[in-house]
Amino acid sequence: MEEDRRKHKRFPLKLSILCQKVGLSHRELITGKTVDVSPGGMLVKVNSGDVAEGDLLSIEMSVPTTGGLLDFGGSLSNHARVVRSGNHQLLDESDKKTIALEFCDSPQLRT
Repeated sequence: MEEDRRKHKRFPLKLSILCQKVGLSHRELITGKTVDVSPGGMLVKVNSGDVAEGDLLSIEMSVPTTGGLLDFGGSLSNHARVVRSGNHQLLDESDKKTIALEFCDSPQLRT
């Protein structure tokens, strides 16, 4: 059995996300939904977009109030690096591309 090498516990969380590659020539917005999120990064199902391992993305998410977890909502913006990209089979949408992102800085929820 393979050992889990993650530094942070993942939380299953379905949030809408907007991403854009960092750089002057990249204007395409990439949309998707998170599969799970941790303090160190997240797994995202993207609707489209040309992203590859090593790409730096600017990300934006709205975080709603969640009973028992968050008393108030807010927004989160950060930079993240793509650490894995591919068509991984997911339970509900096997044709969606997934990307694993590692946050460049600790995410901060803004209210």
